[in-house]
Amino acid sequence: MTDKQFIPPALHLRIVRWNDNELIFFDDAKQESWIIYPPRSHYTFLKKLVPGVTLVEHRPWDPNRRSAEHVIRLQEGCTEHGMSCEAQAAIRAAIDVGFDPFS
Repeated sequence: MTDKQFIPPALHLRIVRWNDNELIFFDDAKQESWIIYPPRSHYTFLKKLVPGVTLVEHRPWDPNRRSAEHVIRLQEGCTEHGMSCEAQAAIRAAIDVGFDPFS
């Protein structure tokens, strides 16, 4: 662990929407949103290229920064960044508050 005290993700991410299709967190300090779309989501706008994965969208509030999508598999983490992906904090927070991001 580093010098900085560890703060669990669920304590610094604020829930702004929670339904069966998505869980949205705001990180007010970093001015960004994390949107978790579990495999059960029925939203038609989602690009579900691989069945059974969780999509996590990172949206900075700064219009000069780009949004990013992370495809998460339960056992492997992010398909691009692995278990060290920054989206893991949003996944951990979802689990900590009782939202199942993998069903």
